[in-house]
Amino acid sequence: MKQQKYTHSFCQNKGVRFLLGRILFSLLFVCYLPIRTDAKSILLKNLDYKNTKLKRLRKEIFHNLRYSKNSNFRKRNSPYPLRYYRYIVKDKEKFFFIMARTGTNLETLASVNSLSSPHDIYKGMSLLIPNMRGSYYHSKKKVNLKKLAALLRINRASIQLDKKNRKVFVLGKPLSRKEKSFFYGFAFRNPLPNGRISSKYGSRVDPFTKKKTFHGGVDIAAKKGTPVFAAAAGKVILAKRKGGYGKLVIIKHKLGYETRYGHLDKILVKKKQKIKKGQKIGKVGATGRATGPHLHFEVRRFQKRQKPVFAKHL
Repeated sequence: MKQQKYTHSFCQNKGVRFLLGRILFSLLFVCYLPIRTDAKSILLKNLDYKNTKLKRLRKEIFHNLRYSKNSNFRKRNSPYPLRYYRYIVKDKEKFFFIMARTGTNLETLASVNSLSSPHDIYKGMSLLIPNMRGSYYHSKKKVNLKKLAALLRINRASIQLDKKNRKVFVLGKPLSRKEKSFFYGFAFRNPLPNGRISSKYGSRVDPFTKKKTFHGGVDIAAKKGTPVFAAAAGKVILAKRKGGYGKLVIIKHKLGYETRYGHLDKILVKKKQKIKKGQKIGKVGATGRATGPHLHFEVRRFQKRQKPVFAKHL
């Protein structure tokens, strides 16, 4: 009798009922959570075809690829949940070699690693390689995954939430024409076509300290007053003197890109001004930390420096 009384009072307790209700709600909510990525990436020590982890990666990629393209296959199978493998680039390994060995494609490697061109690959770089081909869906607003699937006319399981990176990965999604133009270097024109390259992107000896440093752009030498042109269309977000850059213009472009034009003698544009590709924005100078008249040109994507690549290579 005592036990029955205890049970009855236990169930009548409002606090306990509330707690049980919250637990039940949480369990139901978990059942409807979108597919998430694994918290940790899997390290690939090498790209040898005998590597069991590489074999598994390729197997998952081709399974998911078949899922995205074959409706009959989708009826009988489910995609592998999105997860990442990580690979440290070795000496002399190129973008397309890594792409072929892992079984992924251009869109996937470029999107996931925010690469602006195949030339961004370097020794010691840590690359994330997902177990499916596709790319991120970029949106400034919170994405309703069910509505996005309907918009893209694809199966809901083909859209997976990368919760760790707060991004939405779409299985089989190609890069847009604009993204490909940036990646292959067709989006940017040479800002100083009649100039001479005096210092390339990458490791160099600093002209002031005489020590080996990393040069995050290219220096293009030309006579003082030579016109400087916008490498791509965009909007001016800075047009003033800034530290070692001297007189600097920064133009913001689509897809997280920006270009920087430093050491100018004169600035011919204003902040918030919309700029067309090839528009004159300034004149070559030697302001700031410079040894002589030249243009310091940088390309950045999401604030990460990229190797400048043009339709007509430097």
